Amino acid sequence: TTEIYTLSLHDALPICCSPQTELTVKQKVGLEMLGEAREGEFSAAFGILVKVLGNIVATPDEPKYRKLRTSNDKIKSLLATKGVRALLIGSGFVEEPDALNAETADAAAVQAGLAALQALQTQRDAQSQEQRQALMEQRNVQHKADRENREAMKAKIEDDATMRKEPGWKAQAAGSKDSSKSITSASDIGAQGGGG
Repeated sequence: TTEIYTLSLHDALPICCSPQTELTVKQKVGLEMLGEAREGEFSAAFGILVKVLGNIVATPDEPKYRKLRTSNDKIKSLLATKGVRALLIGSGFVEEPDALNAETADAAAVQAGLAALQALQTQRDAQSQEQRQALMEQRNVQHKADRENREAMKAKIEDDATMRKEPGWKAQAAGSKDSSKSITSASDIGAQGGGG
C-alpha cells in the first residue's frame, strides 16, 4: 500500500512511499541541497536522476542500470550538482574508484529517493509559478500607476491648451502659475539679447 508522509526540508514536502521505507539522512541532505540549486542546474540534474533512479525502480534486476561510470561526461556533470552524490549514496549507491554502484541498493530506498525527488520538483514548480504570478501582479500595479500618471499628464496638457485659447491669457513664470508675474519679454525668463 502507498501512503503519503511529510518531510520537512524547508517547507513541507509530500513524499509518497511505503510506510517502512523512510528517507535516509543522506537522501534528506541531498534533497535539501538540490532544493537550493539554481533552476538550470536543478532541471538538468532532475532529468538524469529521474531516469537513473526510475530505471532501477522499473527493472530492479537489470544490472546495467545499477552502475554509473563516473568517467561519463553526463554523469560527471550530474555529480557536479550539489546534493546529487548525497542523494545517490543515500539511495544505496556505493562509491568505487571509477563508478557509483547500486548492485546492493534496496529498490524501496531507491523508490523513496525517486518519489522525494519528484515531490521536490513539484514543490519547485509551485514556488516558481507563485513567483511568476506575484511578478505579474506587481507589473500590473506598476502599469496601472503609469497609465494613471499618463492620463493625468494628458489632462493637464489639455487644460493648459484650453486655457491658452481663453482671451486675456498670459504666460506665467515657471512654477508660479498663480503668480502675478507675467512673461512679457525675453528678459522675464532670463534670456538677454546681444549674445555673441
